[in-house]
Amino acid sequence: MDLGVFIAGIALGLSLAAPPGPINALMAAQAISSSRLNGFLVGLGAMTSDATFLVITYTLSGLLILNETARGALSMVSFCLMLFLAYLTWRASRRIDLTPNRSVHIPYLTGLTVGLTNPFQLSWWMSAGLSLISSIGLIIIIGFFTGILIWITSFPSVLNWAGKGRPWVYRAVIYFSIGLLLAFAAWFLYNGAVLIGIVPDRL
Repeated sequence: MDLGVFIAGIALGLSLAAPPGPINALMAAQAISSSRLNGFLVGLGAMTSDATFLVITYTLSGLLILNETARGALSMVSFCLMLFLAYLTWRASRRIDLTPNRSVHIPYLTGLTVGLTNPFQLSWWMSAGLSLISSIGLIIIIGFFTGILIWITSFPSVLNWAGKGRPWVYRAVIYFSIGLLLAFAAWFLYNGAVLIGIVPDRL
C-alpha cells in the first residue's frame, strides 16, 4: 500500500513539473544555450522553494485540526486547481517553443526566486498539498519530490535531444502530463465527495 502511494506521489510530481511554465522555460534556456547542469540547477532552485512550502504546509497541518468536512472542502479546491492546471497545460501545449529566449547568471537562485514568488505554487501547497498531508501523510509527498527530482534531472538531457529536430518528444510528455492531472483531479473530486458525504466510501 505504501509503495502504491509512493508511486502515485512520483506520478503527481511528474505531472506538475512537466507542464510549460516559467521554470521549464528557464530550464530550457539554460539546457540549450548554456549547459545541462545549469538547467538542472534552475530546477533544483524551484524544488527548494517547494521544500520551503512543504515545511510551512506541514507545520499548518500540525496546528490545524481539520475534520472530514474541512478536508473534503480542501479536496474540492484541489480538484478545481488540478482541472485548471490541466486546461492551462493543454492551452500552452498548442504553442510550445523550445527555442531559448532568456538566460540567467545564477541559475539556482533564479529558480528559487521564481518558485517562491509563483502564486500558483503557493496555492497548490495550501490546497492540494495540505489535503494530501492531512488525508494520506508524508509518503505521497516524498514520492512527489522524487518525481520532481526525476524531472529536473532528465528534462535538460531530453530537451537537449528533443531540441535537435524532435519537438514531438516534449509534446508527448505534455499530453501525458495532462492525462495525469485529469486523473488526480478525478481522485480529488471522489475523495472530497466521500469526505463530505455526497457519495459512500465504497461504490
